[in-house]
Amino acid sequence: MRILTVRQPWAWAIIHGGKNVENRVRNIAGDYRGPVLIHVAKAYAVDWQSDTLARLMNRHPGVHEDPQPWHAQAGEIIGVVDLVDAHHETSDRCGDSVGFCSDWAERGAHHLVLANPRALDQPIPYKGALGLRKTEFFVSGDWLGEYVTPDHSSCTPYGCPPSCYSEPAARLVATS
Repeated sequence: MRILTVRQPWAWAIIHGGKNVENRVRNIAGDYRGPVLIHVAKAYAVDWQSDTLARLMNRHPGVHEDPQPWHAQAGEIIGVVDLVDAHHETSDRCGDSVGFCSDWAERGAHHLVLANPRALDQPIPYKGALGLRKTEFFVSGDWLGEYVTPDHSSCTPYGCPPSCYSEPAARLVATS
């Protein structure tokens, strides 16, 4: 499974606010499509104001007051989304002459198109880095699991159960 570090408030908006496009200067996804963990960067976005975020904030009670909902999660994984497409804003897949593929899309950017956001019931501390990276996590139903060093104490001559190689890390909760 892959992980993407995103600055606040954009990480919060991806999981809780309907932000379905992450804008990047290059296509960091390549041909990868599938689940992506959303990790909150420790640094905040300097230019985080946007018309779309302002409209979202008017619909969500409490986001104007301090502390805002995204201030307590720096350095943690907060959810999972499905990466369903990646294209440049000039692509035919981005839209038409009337508008972009999303209100969140920016001009001149590569758009990572996201769907099916699920929040973790408990955020997981994790070290951030650049790019779309591989992790030891996986999704199984409504659980986030983590591959661990095998504990062969539960193995039999016929093999090891799945619990020998993995353990649940968090429960996934649909947000849309």
